[in-house]
Amino acid sequence: MDGTVVFLHGLGCTRRSMARLEARVAATGRRTVNIGYASLRHPIADLAEQVAVQLRDEVPEGPLLAVTHSMGGILLRHLSDQFDWRGCVMLGPPNQSSDLARLAQRVPILRWIAGPACRDLAGKPAWPDPPKPCGLIVGTSGVTWANPPAWLGKIGGVFGPDDVHDGTVSIAEVMHDAATDVALVRTGHTVMMNHPDVVNLVLRFLDTGDFGTTAKDPSIETDTSRAELATG
Repeated sequence: MDGTVVFLHGLGCTRRSMARLEARVAATGRRTVNIGYASLRHPIADLAEQVAVQLRDEVPEGPLLAVTHSMGGILLRHLSDQFDWRGCVMLGPPNQSSDLARLAQRVPILRWIAGPACRDLAGKPAWPDPPKPCGLIVGTSGVTWANPPAWLGKIGGVFGPDDVHDGTVSIAEVMHDAATDVALVRTGHTVMMNHPDVVNLVLRFLDTGDFGTTAKDPSIETDTSRAELATG
């Protein structure tokens, strides 16, 4: 697929969190743009407008592809009708909102730290569809040492013993009717963009528009994660 590849990080992160993945994509000869935004300070709609301004400055014309992590995918959905998107790969996006965000809203200090965008993630989603083709990558490692928010989710009982999740979002929260392919990777939410299998899936999708799975059947699952905590 043709287009400048736009990287959008998640809540509480910076553009540095996507730098390694961006470098791998750029090494294939693709033009890349890694956008940063003040994720803890503003509502999602305002953050999306910040991103839109940067995109218009850095990529004034031509088609775009998106690679997003977590809330970055929700920003992309807000921008889906503003640019010439040719497809996207979304890593662990809370497409159906977030139970963990709702838990954070009940704890004053967490509500203050996470900011207004987290409040938006806790609400009922009424966001535009993501661009197609749309690949979703779901983490399945559950609670891990590398993902501190997962500890909050475990203590708060966010995920049930049979839920498939990455410690932050469940597969049910990630899924969306616009998805054209889905892949499962045994990795946690916070570090999934650097997992070698995720990197390879992103590279394949940017080239071919699919992960090699069968439509929405999440038939790829890898088991190369690091040591993890028992999820109960």
